[in-house]
Amino acid sequence: MSPYELCAFLYDFAPKYIGGIDSYIIKDLPEPKSALLIGGSRDDIFLSGDSDIIPWQCSPNSREGDMIVMYIKSPISAVTTIWQSVSPGFIDPFFYYYKYTYIAHPTSINFITIAYLRQDEILSNLPIVRKNMQGIGGVELKPSEYNHLMDISDANVPRLEFTVYNGDVNFTREKDVEKKLILPLLDKLGYHEDEYTQQLVIEVGNHNHRLIPDFVLLPITARGHWSGFAIIEAKLNIANKNELEDARIQARSYALQLNAEISAAADKNKLWVFTRNDDYSNCVYEHTWDELNNTDVFSELFKLTGRKIKR
Repeated sequence: MSPYELCAFLYDFAPKYIGGIDSYIIKDLPEPKSALLIGGSRDDIFLSGDSDIIPWQCSPNSREGDMIVMYIKSPISAVTTIWQSVSPGFIDPFFYYYKYTYIAHPTSINFITIAYLRQDEILSNLPIVRKNMQGIGGVELKPSEYNHLMDISDANVPRLEFTVYNGDVNFTREKDVEKKLILPLLDKLGYHEDEYTQQLVIEVGNHNHRLIPDFVLLPITARGHWSGFAIIEAKLNIANKNELEDARIQARSYALQLNAEISAAADKNKLWVFTRNDDYSNCVYEHTWDELNNTDVFSELFKLTGRKIKR
């Protein structure tokens, strides 16, 4: 194919005839995990609940189910509607505003003007508000900021709320940590059962040695080759710095073998996350399971580990 024919095939023929709209529009939306601000112009104020699914400039990191907050720049300069993303974010190379997502299901709210945003104790501190809402196409809000905005508007839309840990204190073995803590966490992060493997056997050398990480996220397995996005090593209790260092080294050995981006250790009290950027040396995320019930704390973990999934 010529470059022109290839583009026509990829962007016109394929979406229409290979799967159609169902290949990129998600009807059964998952629980929202993020909220993003988008901007509209004068004519967009007339968008309503009768609107079709439409593409809109947004972050390519957006995911299906994300809450989308529409700010109209003129003539009123206010937040007017709340939408949901019904596709993963994507980049369209044929348009100037090339970062997009498809949005739908708008809900009209009581307008929240820029004047109100500037005087609100919480929202006035947002960098995008301080910049007079310039560059608004896909700016992410913290869950607490989004929830506060929705409470002000009294909007009947989903809030960003996550309960990872239910207070179960009966942990007697590592399997309890895996079952009661790690598995519910993976579910909240958006991983399906077929997107991770427990006790993955990695053969090293001529079948003389095996590595068995507790969890491998997004594994790719083939004879003589194993890889994965992240690994999690479970322990019952990591009581001190020496035990944490031992767990880090063990998890690092698995991560190196799998060329993983993320290496993590978890016990009944905490979760520790390391990244490939510094050879899994320094902890970039450390929180107790109680703290993970805080929506902003969970959101930071989702940025590290959840957005890798694209369906």
